[in-house]
Amino acid sequence: MMIKCENLRFTYPAESFQLAIDAFSVEKGESVALIGPSGCGKTTLMNLVSGILTPQSGRVTVNGLVVSELTVAARQRFRLGTIGLVPQNFELLDYLTIRENILVPFRVSSQLRLTREIEARCADLAERAGIAAHLDKFPRQLSQGERQRAALCRGLVTSPPLVLADEPTGNLDPENQDKIVSLLLGEAARIGASVLMITHDPLLLPRFGRVVEVMKLRRKGGDA
Repeated sequence: MMIKCENLRFTYPAESFQLAIDAFSVEKGESVALIGPSGCGKTTLMNLVSGILTPQSGRVTVNGLVVSELTVAARQRFRLGTIGLVPQNFELLDYLTIRENILVPFRVSSQLRLTREIEARCADLAERAGIAAHLDKFPRQLSQGERQRAALCRGLVTSPPLVLADEPTGNLDPENQDKIVSLLLGEAARIGASVLMITHDPLLLPRFGRVVEVMKLRRKGGDA
């Protein structure tokens, strides 16, 4: 099993929001779409899985490792070595080129080694994402949709066993939405990775192996 969440309880300081999930799991190699209204806890759940947040109680296990019990430094190493993150706000570094942004995981982690093969993979992903002509430009020179595609390439470049994507098609037209989801799911299938993706687009749901409604997950508990 790639993801296993048990008896999760999480609240933000000084806020009334509470996420309470009895059980949630994702199998190895499975693609799951996470849906629900804004504010229902989709991004919070994803951040708990990645170790960006830690629950007040309960356990999060990813790829056999109990992430919720790791130190802050250990969770960071875990993310770099295990997860391809595609955040909603891109988190590209303005002072780096798009090529350098895609390859950032190899610059900040001693676990990852930048090779010619990785550089070739970066170029290939950029080509398939439609941003090959922009690799030597800076984020400010790209459209919002192009920056979003660069963030997706960064999430895939390490060939991670798990990809977590928060609305990666939110700023794209329908043609590019289909292109990006095809790239995401095709790459995941090729490397045997699990995918957990947040989306508000119902037209994308048939592309996934399973759809999880966070509100239903919260109300009923149990596996979705």
